Amino acid sequence: MNSTDSMSLSFYPICLWTTPGTSCLASHFHFGLLLYSFFSNVIVVSTAGEDLPEVIGASQPVVALLGDDVILPCHVEPQLNVEELTVEWWRPDVPPDPRDPQSDYRYVHRYHDKHHEEDMKKPAYAGRTELFTDGLKHGNISLKISNVKLSDQGRYRCQIPQLARASVIMLLVEPRSVKTSDPGDLQTPEPTNETDAKGGRLYLSVLILGLAACVLLIPAVGVGGYLLHRRYQNQN
Repeated sequence: MNSTDSMSLSFYPICLWTTPGTSCLASHFHFGLLLYSFFSNVIVVSTAGEDLPEVIGASQPVVALLGDDVILPCHVEPQLNVEELTVEWWRPDVPPDPRDPQSDYRYVHRYHDKHHEEDMKKPAYAGRTELFTDGLKHGNISLKISNVKLSDQGRYRCQIPQLARASVIMLLVEPRSVKTSDPGDLQTPEPTNETDAKGGRLYLSVLILGLAACVLLIPAVGVGGYLLHRRYQNQN
């Protein structure tokens, strides 16, 4: 048997699977598709049962006072170093700004290629957001917003595109209810009727004591003068 016969025999079992009117080459193609389909299914089955990391945000709304700083909690579980990944925070409830052609591509905050992309932020959040860079290696992707505004209230979506995982956090902004002091409040209050009555009684008491002192003092002065006069006459 020569080499040509050996090559023919090596393909012969596959060619037996051909249907009438189908060439041996087509049979090889169909067989290749069958193998690809089989191994693709094997790969899918092998990865379907694996536990992929989840992006977990605050389950309850986060409440902040107007003008304060606030942290929107979000982390990857199980713990994963995300320094090499992309972290995106954006507002799914804010419509695009027709005045800004790039508004569809702007974020509240975006971390990509180990860089915080300030030029990708929405103008309203410029200079007011930050991630905890040291916490990224531990899967902490929480967002800090400084000087909270009423317009910051709403839903925030935290996502890592490479993991195809995301979480939505709700932020509520409450105005401050503490009333600022008015300089007019520091003025002396007007006297009440009770104050007037007390003052009148005090004045009357002082007047009576003064009159009584005068009544007692006049006789004492007269007696004293008389005694001095008699003493002077006796001496003469």
